[in-house]
Amino acid sequence: MTSPKPDATQTSPAVRASKTQPHLRKPPVPLALADVALIDAPTCAAAGSVCVSWWHEKVAAGIAPEPAFRAPRCTRWRAVEVAAFWRDYTPSAQGNASAADAVRVHATKASAAAQMKRRKLPVAPTQAGA
Repeated sequence: MTSPKPDATQTSPAVRASKTQPHLRKPPVPLALADVALIDAPTCAAAGSVCVSWWHEKVAAGIAPEPAFRAPRCTRWRAVEVAAFWRDYTPSAQGNASAADAVRVHATKASAAAQMKRRKLPVAPTQAGA
């Protein structure tokens, strides 16, 4: 008889990530200790899919939570504070709008350039028609 599989609410994100990315396996934080767990900067950054330098930049700017523990080569943040930060963090809407506008302008230019190229190219016979 097999034991029932835990549902997604009982499995920590670290466990789910370790199954899909075996080369990044870290021991998962037991759910009972999640409230007091301390995590490092790479783990904080990975929780939001950003690079570590971005995480340190937000900490220095006072946007992300301050470390709970600082020692040489051992800076740690409270996991619950980091989770709350990522849950509540949304970049300014204006910043997103300007980024979206820039992407839209770039895509429009690229599309127009591609259309011009297609118009200028001579039509070559296909192998089926040759």
